[in-house]
Amino acid sequence: MEHVDLRIAELASSAFAASGSETGSLPAGATELAVTADRQERHAAIVEAVLAGNAIAIPFAKFNDGRGFSLARLLRSEHGFRGEIRATGHVIPDQALHLLRSGFDTAEISDADKLPHWQQALSSYSGNYQMAARNPLALRRQAALKQSAESRAADLGKQLAATGDLAERIHIIAKAVPGRLSFSTSLGKEDQAILHAIHEAGVEADIFTLDTHKHFKETLATLKRSEEHYGLKIRVITPNEDDLRELMARDGEDGFRTSVAGRKACCMIRKVLPLNRTLRGSAGWITGLRREQSAERAAVEFASWDASLGLFKVNPLSDWTEEQLEAYVSDNNVPVNPLHAEGYVSIGCEPCTRAIAPGEDPRAGRWWWENMDGKECGLHIGGERQLDKVA
Repeated sequence: MEHVDLRIAELASSAFAASGSETGSLPAGATELAVTADRQERHAAIVEAVLAGNAIAIPFAKFNDGRGFSLARLLRSEHGFRGEIRATGHVIPDQALHLLRSGFDTAEISDADKLPHWQQALSSYSGNYQMAARNPLALRRQAALKQSAESRAADLGKQLAATGDLAERIHIIAKAVPGRLSFSTSLGKEDQAILHAIHEAGVEADIFTLDTHKHFKETLATLKRSEEHYGLKIRVITPNEDDLRELMARDGEDGFRTSVAGRKACCMIRKVLPLNRTLRGSAGWITGLRREQSAERAAVEFASWDASLGLFKVNPLSDWTEEQLEAYVSDNNVPVNPLHAEGYVSIGCEPCTRAIAPGEDPRAGRWWWENMDGKECGLHIGGERQLDKVA
């Protein structure tokens, strides 16, 4: 049994070749999801696939059963799944383009001799007329919407660059972004500065923090002090308990130390999935990213269009230096985490964060047992914030 990569119209790697009979049995290394799966079952399959680095396989009992197409579309559009989705069982070349557009990446075929038929089917149309989970061919409306969003983000970036006043930047963001404005705070120094500016500007925003259940007590104390200082409520978002149990059953309490994949799986369950759920329906997402923070963030823009989330991601501090940040916090009596004064520059979960020595890279204190390259948890890998890349 072979499978074709619908995205490039070529045979896919045989690493996940099907095992068992030639009637569409489950490929090795894939999580099977029945076409009748409800929302809870879909979510459980995504978590399983993320943790194990698997594809999700959707079986077609008959080629004319359309439920598999709907299921793939829901995985992409409702759940934001970015891993591989594979069609198994009874699928035919005539369905190739429809499989691709509904969200499938690969499809099972009986042997390599069938590949030309799939290639012909995938190249038989020159354009799309309707929106879909994935549009591999030109779609004028989709292209226009994307171009419009990117143009608006660029224009917003220019407006933000024209002023250095943080409260004014928050006003500009609120005016430019229609709909719900969300601010995810880690309670670090950058985010505390933004919290102060939101309060000063009087802008309405959904302010929340991700409680991973592994925070420093000082971080939780900063949360409480901030609410009292500004007289507002910061929503506390926690991981899904079933997801945590599955993570603990697989990796144990300290699985994040055993490998980069294990650490990223922990970040996925405790941070990324809760963030995705919380941001659903938001028009804009404000973050405290700065270009000085790390090499990975050196090109952070003031504003960009995040197509995977369908919102504007705005970074009003992107051009600020450490000196500017320190002066703002001091001048405005902004409450800060006391760990900053002890050498903790970037503060995350307690087991994964240490103080840094003078002159060390600001991100050196995060996951210090790993190499310096790519020290991100998955929340801010830009448009690359994809489940298959963070798992």
